[in-house]
Amino acid sequence: MPVNDHTKQARIASTTPLFWLPQRQLMLSLGCILAGLFFLDRAVGQEEGTAYVPPSEPANEYLDAIDRIEAEYGPYAMELSDLYLGLGQILIDSGDYDQARDAFHRGVMVVRVNSGPNSPEQTNHLYLLANIEILLGELKAVYKVLHNIHFINSNYYGDDSPEMLPVLERIYERYLMTRPLDPEDLKYADYERMIELTEEMVRVSEAAMGRNHPDTAVANRRLADAQFQMVRHLTGVGMTLSPKNYVAAISGSLAPLGFGSEPVIKHYSAGLKAFNKYLESMVANGLTTSLGLAEALADLGDWYLLFDKPRKSREFYKSGYQILVQSEKYAKLADNYMSDPKPMHFITNPLPDLFEDTPTELQEMSLNISMTVTSLGVVRNVEVLNAPEDVSKDDLRAIERRLKRTPFRPAMKEGEVVATKDFIWRYAIAPQGRVS
Repeated sequence: MPVNDHTKQARIASTTPLFWLPQRQLMLSLGCILAGLFFLDRAVGQEEGTAYVPPSEPANEYLDAIDRIEAEYGPYAMELSDLYLGLGQILIDSGDYDQARDAFHRGVMVVRVNSGPNSPEQTNHLYLLANIEILLGELKAVYKVLHNIHFINSNYYGDDSPEMLPVLERIYERYLMTRPLDPEDLKYADYERMIELTEEMVRVSEAAMGRNHPDTAVANRRLADAQFQMVRHLTGVGMTLSPKNYVAAISGSLAPLGFGSEPVIKHYSAGLKAFNKYLESMVANGLTTSLGLAEALADLGDWYLLFDKPRKSREFYKSGYQILVQSEKYAKLADNYMSDPKPMHFITNPLPDLFEDTPTELQEMSLNISMTVTSLGVVRNVEVLNAPEDVSKDDLRAIERRLKRTPFRPAMKEGEVVATKDFIWRYAIAPQGRVS
């Protein structure tokens, strides 16, 4: 039976711990961002070389086509794979997640019967299954699907094949997607799995393309990011704001980190090692621009500043500035290098460009926030300038308190790190919309 609107809202509200505001207010959730995943993944079939074309008719047309194919060629005709893929996406659009799951599972079975249990074509359906489970907050189901995708592709291509790199990237992306739903639900093993994925990226990329290849540099940066996420987990810091405070902030938010146990130092050291390898690859690669190298140096400066090493961080900030000053091509950009403060992420490309084709009601909303950012990246004097009427004073105070704990990369003027007063920051959040 199709899931009606009330049941669908109840299910999402009960499984996604981001909904806490009164119903009359805007509710913020990763769900709205993930909705864009289904627009993004409509191109999955085409990316993987299948004949899938985005549907323009409702689910009944797909069901009729499936009936015709089954009657003529049997229940496992290969043509059914694309039909189940399209049917599942139509059902997602209408909120019928259970039936969408069933359609994708049927598509998987069709591929396996025709092409074998390790055929990579089935992963088109599996990625969309993972999207559904992420949307509903079913983390165990998400990780089971992702493990299956990894197992299938590693058996088909081989663990050391460069064909595994885009697979690992997409799996890692899904792991990042799960984190804002409820950081407290994630265990050490989940973060450890993220590290294992990025370590595999580094190993495969180094073997296939060498240590100094741009893709190897990116893989090392991914590994540094994953180690950083583990440090944040061990120190009790969530991904963005807590689930009770505008957790869906696209801009991201970090809290100052502290050391207190051997595992924290272990993962910090491993992350720093990976970051330095990333920088070494950038330096050694002849294709790296002066601007790209300056940005990498600024990122490493951020790392040191977060871990309370301001003198070391300034060395990297200044090195990046000098590289631009001495570059004929980029010298004019030197004054814009770190010209404004910005929050530190340490999540490279945390989300795909989901809003490109997303409906209007899913577009982001912005708050303009005035603040002072010190030369150490500390935020003070926070004030929300354009708060919507349906955001309460308590909510605004929660945002202000959290932002005061959010480290920013400080600004530079003429190669020197400086404090910035009355800085206006555009704080982007993703409203799901009103619930009637």
